[in-house]
Amino acid sequence: MSRWHYFLFPFLIQLAACQTLGEHTRAEALETVLRSYEASIRWTSGQQAYNFLPPDHKDKEYKRTSKNIRVTHYEVVQGPTMLGEDKAIQTAVIQYVLQDSQILRELLDKQEWRYDEEEEVWHLYSPVPVFK
Repeated sequence: MSRWHYFLFPFLIQLAACQTLGEHTRAEALETVLRSYEASIRWTSGQQAYNFLPPDHKDKEYKRTSKNIRVTHYEVVQGPTMLGEDKAIQTAVIQYVLQDSQILRELLDKQEWRYDEEEEVWHLYSPVPVFK
């Protein structure tokens, strides 16, 4: 019986390492997409944020963003928090200015992200923030 332990134990360690590596890669991909999303909100005032939606949601959700908006601050206040292997949430506070009136506004962006196994990419399933 002790012979089996020599073969079984390394196999179980390798199996656990594979799962950990897969989860680590997925977490890295989430961090990358969250940074890209933040940059798109910050530098395009949300105009490029629709690219993070899954293909079947893009037509339903698209609303033209005003060019009168300038994002001044983006701060993650909660998360990212994993809810299982393929779902994560994050909450950010976005401050922006209406350039024609110089009015500072703030909104809370509650994001829900889901991992697409086939495409191996994270998609945004919550609405893109609307700057009013």
